[in-house]
Amino acid sequence: MSTIGPFVVLMLLTNIAFGLITAALFLRFQDRLRLPVGPLALTGLGLGPFLLSVVLYYALLLFPGIPRPALLVLPVLAFGLLAWIAGPGWGGLRGWITELMRALRDPSIWLFLLGSAGLLVVTVLFLANKPLVDHDVLEYGVQGRIFLRDGAIRYSQFRFDEASGFHYVGLHGFAFPLLFTWEGLWAWVLRAPSDLWARSITMWYGWLIIVFVWSVFRQVDRWMAVAGSIALAASVGFLFLVTIYHLDSFRIFFFTTSMAAFVALFRAPSRARVLLLAVLCAAVGFIHSIGAILCVVLWGVVLLLLPVPIMQRLRWTVPAVGVMLLLGGVHYVLDVLIGTGWILQDIIWY
Repeated sequence: MSTIGPFVVLMLLTNIAFGLITAALFLRFQDRLRLPVGPLALTGLGLGPFLLSVVLYYALLLFPGIPRPALLVLPVLAFGLLAWIAGPGWGGLRGWITELMRALRDPSIWLFLLGSAGLLVVTVLFLANKPLVDHDVLEYGVQGRIFLRDGAIRYSQFRFDEASGFHYVGLHGFAFPLLFTWEGLWAWVLRAPSDLWARSITMWYGWLIIVFVWSVFRQVDRWMAVAGSIALAASVGFLFLVTIYHLDSFRIFFFTTSMAAFVALFRAPSRARVLLLAVLCAAVGFIHSIGAILCVVLWGVVLLLLPVPIMQRLRWTVPAVGVMLLLGGVHYVLDVLIGTGWILQDIIWY
């Protein structure tokens, strides 16, 4: 099989299938969340690869030396369970997709589709011609493949791999490196070494950022959605975002959605919205240390200023902290206690 085989399998399985399962799960609780369906479903769609990384993290952390077939099956079983839990959410997802199909008659969507086609062309050109050469993403990729080779995630003061001479100096969570682990696992199954899918994450989340912004603005006015999307996509910063392989679009998507959830929480406080914000903050944090620090700030604001009684704030915040720890925050606890020390270590500059 050619190197495009793992890319097609992973795009359909992880981005689409796992993403739609998470979207349906979110819509399952729409009666409690009471949020616009489009942005909520898109947020769920983006969470698919992230939740996959969480499953891989615990599998490699708790079961060192786990056989590769087991590592392959566990995420599928986990998402199968989530698909079952989603239940009525599938009806909501079908309704949203049907609404999107009807909206294709609207001329305001044609520009959006044209821009999406342009980004698709850029993606194909870059995946075909630009290898994995940028420093940071190459480091994440190597670390992810080491996780696969060892079948384990271990914590130590100096993350040095003697077999390859590789020293991982990153201070961040493992969500992004584990995507390379996942692709390497499927490349092993299909006997087709490839990094196309992991490289495409940059463009995928860049597109999702635009779609999310478009969907939020469309709640106000359809042409405002067009103008907002063009303003975002035409900036030099966004051009760099989708043409340099990195985790930036991955983390910025979740920071964008977490800020939207933060605003929604203050507009209409509820336990469901608190937990939604916790899930999105967990994603931001497990991807990058800056996200982890920003989430501490966000939750400080929630704890101090959310317009509900102080005891209710505390009752809502405690389970939210548990969610953030469960979905990746535990990494930073372990890194401080038995690992590199995270941001508390003496930084070595090279």
